[in-house]
Amino acid sequence: MKKAAAYFATTVAAVATLSLAACGDTTEPAANLFNDSTTTLDVAASAGDAMATSVTTMMQGDTVGGSSADYIESSASLATDPTNNINVTRTRTCLDANNAVLANCLPVASIKKVIVQASVSGSRSSTRTTTGGTSATWTGSVHRSALDTVTRGFATGTATENSRTHSGNGTANDTTTFTDGTITRLMAESAHDTVKTLVFNLPHSSNPYPASGSIVRAVTVHVAITAGERSFSKDVSRTVSVAFPADAQGNVVLTVNTKTCNLNLVTHVVSACH
Repeated sequence: MKKAAAYFATTVAAVATLSLAACGDTTEPAANLFNDSTTTLDVAASAGDAMATSVTTMMQGDTVGGSSADYIESSASLATDPTNNINVTRTRTCLDANNAVLANCLPVASIKKVIVQASVSGSRSSTRTTTGGTSATWTGSVHRSALDTVTRGFATGTATENSRTHSGNGTANDTTTFTDGTITRLMAESAHDTVKTLVFNLPHSSNPYPASGSIVRAVTVHVAITAGERSFSKDVSRTVSVAFPADAQGNVVLTVNTKTCNLNLVTHVVSACH
């Protein structure tokens, strides 16, 4: 009886060990779906597109060509590049040199600052190059709001306006899906954007990109990854920044945590991350 009991106990222990091993085998491959570097590149692509859209939104928000009279408009819609369907609505409050509100933003000559509240929504799509050199497609929806203070700059001792400086902040709740072969990564992004002294020289027609300043995005992402019947999710955070000026083709340096990339403000494409 003792030998039988000992054999039974040994068998039970072996089965329990195999069961725990099997349980580990089913969760480990799912966890292996997550790659930290891949997620960082996904965030860079999404944030870079958002920052390029933000630059366009700010520039067109204070009009093209540097005509101050265009401040009178109370709202506007904006569609950016052909792959995006972005709508922007704006309201403006104009202030004089004493920070007093100017009704109807008149007279134009008295405007010194404009506070712009913007709401951004719509959809977007693009591609990015993976670490292995293949192409990952991505699509998503955007829901953003921003508060932007625009300060008019004038040539010393004149009434000639030669620059506009943007400072402000915004929030974003974007959803982006990356498709990479058989793997799908759904990213729910919650972000806070800070625009730091972004200077546009005038006229915009010959100065389409900021001459100085930066944009910083602090983003928290819930990543849900699926591949066939396997799935895995994880929460991560990243800090993305872009510093100006851009070159003549609209290229700027974008950093995401420890990686450095190139962002093109015209195509919104993020590339050459290392």
